Amino acid sequence: MARVPQLTDRWTDFNASDLGVVLLELFCGIGDMLAYYLDAQAAEAFLPTARQRQNVINLCKLISYRLDSPVASTTNLRFSLAAPLDADLVIPEGTACRARLEDEDVEFETAKDAIIPTGHMTVEVGARQGIRKTETFSGTGEPGQKIDLSGTALAQGSIRIRIQDQEWTEVLHFQESEAESLHFQSDTDALDMTRIVFGDGVRGFVPIAGVEIEVAYLETLGASGNIGANLVSELLTPIYLDSQQVALTVDNPEPATGGTDRESLEHASKQAPAEVRSLWKAVTKEDYQALAEGYPGVAKAQILDVNDCGNIRYYQVNMAVAPDGGGPPSTLLKEDLAQYLESRKFITVEINLFEPAYQPVVIDAEIFAYAGEDLDLVRSRVEQALEDFFAFDRMDFGVPVHFSDLVSAIDGVRGVSHVNMFTPQQDVDIRAGEIAILGAMNLDVRRAV
Repeated sequence: MARVPQLTDRWTDFNASDLGVVLLELFCGIGDMLAYYLDAQAAEAFLPTARQRQNVINLCKLISYRLDSPVASTTNLRFSLAAPLDADLVIPEGTACRARLEDEDVEFETAKDAIIPTGHMTVEVGARQGIRKTETFSGTGEPGQKIDLSGTALAQGSIRIRIQDQEWTEVLHFQESEAESLHFQSDTDALDMTRIVFGDGVRGFVPIAGVEIEVAYLETLGASGNIGANLVSELLTPIYLDSQQVALTVDNPEPATGGTDRESLEHASKQAPAEVRSLWKAVTKEDYQALAEGYPGVAKAQILDVNDCGNIRYYQVNMAVAPDGGGPPSTLLKEDLAQYLESRKFITVEINLFEPAYQPVVIDAEIFAYAGEDLDLVRSRVEQALEDFFAFDRMDFGVPVHFSDLVSAIDGVRGVSHVNMFTPQQDVDIRAGEIAILGAMNLDVRRAV
C-alpha cells in the first residue's frame, strides 16, 4: 500500500471499505492459503510430519510396514454339557456365540476345533470377536486381478480365500512368490476399504478365468469387543452328534481383551521406524519389544533380563505382555504372539510370555474446595482426574508414580484450593513387569477456611 502512490496518483482512498483495498486483502488471503497448502504438502512427504492417513499408509509401504486394521478381542469360551456323553463331541472351528449387552450384541467365533472327551462335561477354547462374512467373486484370468470387499471393519489378519478347494496364503509382498504360489495381498486405504490383489503369473499365481473366488473375513467391533467375564451366554451355531443336536451352554470365564480400533497415525509414526531398526528379527531387548508391541492386539511389552530377576538364564527371554485396553492377555493372544516371535528369534533362544502384574495405588486424601464450590461436584472432578491420571494408555511397565505428579493432578482440578495427602506420602515404586493402576479412593472433601 505504501508503493501504490508511487505507481499512480489516481488511487487516493486507502480505507478498509475501498474496493482496491478489498482486492489487496483478497490477494493476500489467497497467497497465505497457497503458502499453507504448499507447506502442508511438503510435510506430507515425511512420516513424522504427515497428517493425512493415506499418505502415512503410502509412506509405510516403502518400508514394508502396514497399518493395522481393527483388531478383534480374544477370550476363552467354555462349553458345558448337562451330562456326560458316550462319545467325543467335536465343537468345530467357527462356532458362533453371542453376548447380549444393553447397547449392542457382541458375537464371538471359536478359533479352532474343541473336543469334549467321552465322560467329560466341559471344554475351553480360544475365540475371537466378530461376525464371519463371505463374499464370492469370479476370476478374470488377468495378471494382478484386484477385488474390492464391501466390509469396512475387517479384523486384522482374518481374510481367508479359497479357490477350487485350495486355501490361499496372504503375504506382505510378492517378492518371494513363485509363479505357482497361491498368494494374495490385502490393502486397506484411508477410508477402510479393503482391496485384494493377486499375482501376475511371474510373482504369484493368477486365478483362472471364470473360477469362483470365495473370500471370508471377520467383521469386528474393535475396542468395543473388550467385554467382561461371564457375558457370553448364547450359542448361535447348533452342535450335532450322530445327526442329533446336542444341548450346550456357553460362557466366557475370563474377560475379552486385546480388541482395538484401527491403528492411529501417532502409533504408526513411532512403531514403523522401531520395526525397521529391528529388521524384523529379534536379537536385542529392543527388537523383541518392538516386534511384540507391533503385533495386533498388544499394547505394551517389557523384556526382563538378569538385572530384573536373578532366576533368568541367558538365552531366555521373559516378556510381560499387556493387551490393548488393559487386563490380562488371553491364551489365544499369547499363543499367536509366541508363534509370531518364534519365527523371528534365534533357535537357541527360549521365549516365555506372562501376564502383567497390575499394582493398585491407594489414594487417601483430604481435599479443600474454594468457597461457593459444590463439594459433590468437586469430588466428582477429582475422581475423574485420578482415573485419567492412572489411565492404561498413560501408565507403562516399571514406571513409578511420583508423589509430586499425583498432588499436582489433584491440585489442578477446578474448584480445589489445596490438598493434604495421607496415602501415598512418597513416590510409589513399580517393579519390572508391573503397571500401576488406581486402587481404592478415600477422598474427604471439605471447604477451605
